[in-house]
Amino acid sequence: MVEPSWVGRRVSVRRVVERAPDGRLLFGDVVGDLVGLDAQTAVVESRRGLVEIPLELIALAKPVVASTAEELELERLAARGIRAAETEQLGGWVLRADHGFLRRANSVLPLGQPGMPLDEALARAHDWYAARGLPLRIAVPTEARRLLDAELGERWWPIETPAHLMTGRLDHLVAPAAEVTDVAVEAAPDDAWFALYRDGDSGGEAGRALLTRHDRAVFASVREGGHTVAIGRGSVDDGWLGVAGVEVAPDARRRGLATAVTAALWAWGRDQGATRSYLQVEADNESALALYARQGYRVHHDYRYRIEPSGEAESPAP
Repeated sequence: MVEPSWVGRRVSVRRVVERAPDGRLLFGDVVGDLVGLDAQTAVVESRRGLVEIPLELIALAKPVVASTAEELELERLAARGIRAAETEQLGGWVLRADHGFLRRANSVLPLGQPGMPLDEALARAHDWYAARGLPLRIAVPTEARRLLDAELGERWWPIETPAHLMTGRLDHLVAPAAEVTDVAVEAAPDDAWFALYRDGDSGGEAGRALLTRHDRAVFASVREGGHTVAIGRGSVDDGWLGVAGVEVAPDARRRGLATAVTAALWAWGRDQGATRSYLQVEADNESALALYARQGYRVHHDYRYRIEPSGEAESPAP
């Protein structure tokens, strides 16, 4: 009924609560995070506190899929982790721009409806980005904004960079042993940190300003022989730790350094009062997906970017 792999995930459990006078079993539901499981009992952390449920009383249990509201709220929170230099509201859309560095800081985040016909909203967004020398790109949560995604598809907007937003409870994330445990966690990144970030494509001063534009962000580094060989960035908003920018030098990989960096960020996040963590990873990054899954992260929802066609869209192949 309840799988060990569900520990740390949000679940719905239907269990027997009592027997009616006529002998019928009466059931009740508990929804929350599965925080404990042994041979006799499942423990669920609900909004009302911890609920211990004997396994013999469970009639049905399943993981809970994130709702539209939960997806959009987490997208809103993730946008606070990377704060674009310029933002503007277009109804329920958030226009974001920051010199073209990082898609998430230079794209529309459609948290609500634009409050006008779609073609008009796209035209106004196009003009806003064109004034900044940027293409119009929209970050689309594929389930929460599936109708928008379909309408953009009908307009032949190409898909760019499918990705996952993954989450995990900090008290259930696991860091396997690594060769290195000495990780520096500092309030500002040095030049060596930026030299490793995105293979040195760090966006110059604009990129540095973007990554440091946060009142609770830190930069983790592993240094060996005077060289920085692994890095990562952490930020905390509303009890969530955002993990980003985890990179390992090519000649230092397969030694657990990425694990050491993320574990150091988890520890810092806990000290800041965070209880949960999220990260964003491209869907084709198999090595990163495997690492984060081993650590206990699970896909919360998918998103992808749609970019405005540069010219007349070609008809699809038959």
